Amino acid sequence: MTRTNSGVRWIHTIPIAIGIICGILMWHMAVPRLITQLTGVDGTFLAERCTWGDLDSDGEQTMTCAGDFTASDGSLALPGIEIDGVFDEWPEEPVSARVSGPSADHAVQMEFGASLAAIGMGLTAFAFPAWALTAATRDALDRRRRRRNSPPQSVGHDADSWGPLPSA
Repeated sequence: MTRTNSGVRWIHTIPIAIGIICGILMWHMAVPRLITQLTGVDGTFLAERCTWGDLDSDGEQTMTCAGDFTASDGSLALPGIEIDGVFDEWPEEPVSARVSGPSADHAVQMEFGASLAAIGMGLTAFAFPAWALTAATRDALDRRRRRRNSPPQSVGHDADSWGPLPSA
């Protein structure tokens, strides 16, 4: 028994759109962060003000901080920028971080797990839309091929009929 179609219908456009949007958002957050982690200016971040934020996945409250970034070689100092990431408590010591350059408005902590996890979630979000769009395209091409290869429908009901011409 062979399948005649993949089962992809118009009703699937909503989950396909949601998957594409979620994937794009995850990549939009993760890729610039990863690029900064890999190619940014290395330095330290010293927190000046921190505020308690939302609960993390373990149910513990975390804080977000803003402060000063200083490049390791002293060539760059950025006062009053925020840092991507959260802390369990006020960081008393300078934190290792990177910025994208002199015009950066935030520093990035050097833990690659958050960036790679977001990229992985983005790829996972793209999985269903990729399958559905591939299957729908394959079905459309298959229907088109069957239409081209099938003989035209005869008008008459008689097996010996030549169509609209009278049979002998």
